[in-house]
Amino acid sequence: MFRSFGWVLLVVMAMRTAYAEPSVAKAAPEPKRNALFVELLGKGGTWGLGASHQVHRRFAIGMLGSYSVLDGQRMLTLSPSVTAYPLGVRRHRLFVDVGPQLIYLQTPSPVPEWMGTSETGVGGQLSTGYEHRGEIFFLRAFVMGVAGKSGVAPWLGMDLGVAF
Repeated sequence: MFRSFGWVLLVVMAMRTAYAEPSVAKAAPEPKRNALFVELLGKGGTWGLGASHQVHRRFAIGMLGSYSVLDGQRMLTLSPSVTAYPLGVRRHRLFVDVGPQLIYLQTPSPVPEWMGTSETGVGGQLSTGYEHRGEIFFLRAFVMGVAGKSGVAPWLGMDLGVAF
């Protein structure tokens, strides 16, 4: 009889301690839905400024723009994108990002006899990598492929920013 009473007492004590800590059972807060970031390498070339908005648990939309000058040649890029999250939970996820790249390239004339050139082009990009969307920080590291009229090229990049 004392043996049975010991088991009952053990079960009751275990149930009491399980219900005594309700804060342990609280779910972690959902990750932030918006992000502003600086991209190093990636869609915008050497750098870019971007924004992302998560419209669903598994999908987000984003935009990235950049402006750079190299040897007097000016390049302006604008890259809208759609992002899917096939794997991962909450803050740590694998993402796949796809979208067009709009590029404006201008070469000013170094001499008065020539007016210079400008060209507008459209390409595409597909990237995949890791994303961490935390309480404050937003981080992405990825590999990508860029396709345009000159062909296809592999590339890589990293996004660092804030989530809100």
